[in-house]
Amino acid sequence: MIDDSRLYSFLDTENNFTVHFLDGQKLIHDLAIIHDVKSNGFAYFRDSILTAQNLISTLKSGEGLGLFIDSNEPYFKLKIEMNFAGRMRTLLMPENFNSFPEKITGTCRLSKVFPNNPSPYTSVIELNNIGFHEVVNKILKDSYQLKADIHISENSDQSVMVQQLPKVNINKEEVEEVQLTPKEYWVKSQKHIQDLFSKSTTEQVEIQKHFEDLGFTFLGSKLVEFKCNCSRERMVRSISSLCQSSGINDIFEGKDELEAKCDYCKTYYLITKDEVINSSL
Repeated sequence: MIDDSRLYSFLDTENNFTVHFLDGQKLIHDLAIIHDVKSNGFAYFRDSILTAQNLISTLKSGEGLGLFIDSNEPYFKLKIEMNFAGRMRTLLMPENFNSFPEKITGTCRLSKVFPNNPSPYTSVIELNNIGFHEVVNKILKDSYQLKADIHISENSDQSVMVQQLPKVNINKEEVEEVQLTPKEYWVKSQKHIQDLFSKSTTEQVEIQKHFEDLGFTFLGSKLVEFKCNCSRERMVRSISSLCQSSGINDIFEGKDELEAKCDYCKTYYLITKDEVINSSL
């Protein structure tokens, strides 16, 4: 049995960096069961998830984040939604996508949700022959103004984000002092992190001990899991909304019921025409 996926956070006080280690092995395993994406398509899907999920570390309590990729070349749509609590859901369309594009051209929409605020902050990034890894790093730099890099394991479904912290003195003021850049820090520390990647361990005690043996301070961890909020009631309301614009007979095609599927978790719902009519009363 695979241990639950978790995002671990550590502080390297010597070099003034935080290190966020994502063990995504259970998460990727669950997504492989849910999504019928094969071969190169799933490899790209896997890399995108392991890259994007590190952004949970940038969220505050009650916040949520959505990444929506509309790629024209090659054609596909990728949605990744996550929140501070570690719950996420995602989809890749078309479902038979079978490519591992090194570069994509299209748009990326970033939508951040704040507690007690119905209007999310939304920004659009134009993608011009750029890799998904570069997209997330651009978000870190431009939207969050963070000096950080994300690296994915070649041995396991794990990844790490290294983030440079500002130098402060005892009066909490920034001081001008030469620090390692995220790339320099990765060169210095990658062997220790890749040693952990090579073990493919999912055990929390072993992961935590590995970083603490390096002199890092453990800041905490959180469960990261696929969680779809779809329900029969939500599906009925969605179909009812479609019927208002297209007409109930057109949607049901003269039948008394239809089968609807959630794009995220692939759950099927048998919805009757009477249910939709009653929901709009």
